[in-house]
Amino acid sequence: MSYLHLHFEGEITRNHTVSLRTLGQSLHHLQGAVNRAHLDVRYGEVWKNARLSAEDYAETELWSSAPRDGGYIIEFFQNSPRIERTLKRIVSAVTPAMEKSRTQAMTNARSLAEQSALREQQVKTGIIDPESYENYIPTASQHPYGDRAINKEIDQLVSVVRHRNAGQSTIELIVGTDTPQPFKFNRVSSENFHSLVSRRNLGDPLIYSVKVTELDSANKTAKVINVVTERMVKLQYKSEIEFEMIKRYLGVDVPMNFIGSPVYEGGAYDVKGGDVFFIGLT
Repeated sequence: MSYLHLHFEGEITRNHTVSLRTLGQSLHHLQGAVNRAHLDVRYGEVWKNARLSAEDYAETELWSSAPRDGGYIIEFFQNSPRIERTLKRIVSAVTPAMEKSRTQAMTNARSLAEQSALREQQVKTGIIDPESYENYIPTASQHPYGDRAINKEIDQLVSVVRHRNAGQSTIELIVGTDTPQPFKFNRVSSENFHSLVSRRNLGDPLIYSVKVTELDSANKTAKVINVVTERMVKLQYKSEIEFEMIKRYLGVDVPMNFIGSPVYEGGAYDVKGGDVFFIGLT
């Protein structure tokens, strides 16, 4: 029997109860982590904004027991080999992230715009010779993005103990498969986990070919269709100069060939649907 165990303790509880907001947020993101892990196990990858089919919904159901005392404890069970594999996938994603968040110093990374200036300089001086997106795809692993998608949900789940009113509260998630795996968070460990999972940086520049469908000057973003994958992705850019470069291709049938850096989130990049930061035209 596979199970998920949530244990809330401290100021976020009151007489062995928790608020609707705390419980609702936690359960929403716990189910989200199960969904991301299921997609990764079943399809071999998980991608941005992926949705579950009706069959996927049936295969990601766990059923609750009655809440127990001891702070506030609630558990969800299911006797299913697929659920067991799904929960093991959660463990494989969260365990290394927890270890890294304990040992790695969290530093304030430069903004993506500042990082893009460095990437542009590396290309101009020949330090980096951008390869084409087509050549990059076969060498890129989707597995780390599955980790990122799962950990993003766990990060939101445990955010309840980061709240200013949470005090010294803790939340513990136990993932029960062959061997129960406990993950316990207080404010400090939750903040460290969040810093790791939410960190954004620019990868080595690649050559992309896209069609520009929307351009937003206020937010410095564009929506583009990747010619290779035919997927819509978000393109970010730095300033008015880049806006004018991109604007020439807005709404026309001619592809825009440009150098851009994949935006890594929590050390992972969704190869097919991840954001790209504009560096310059080819």
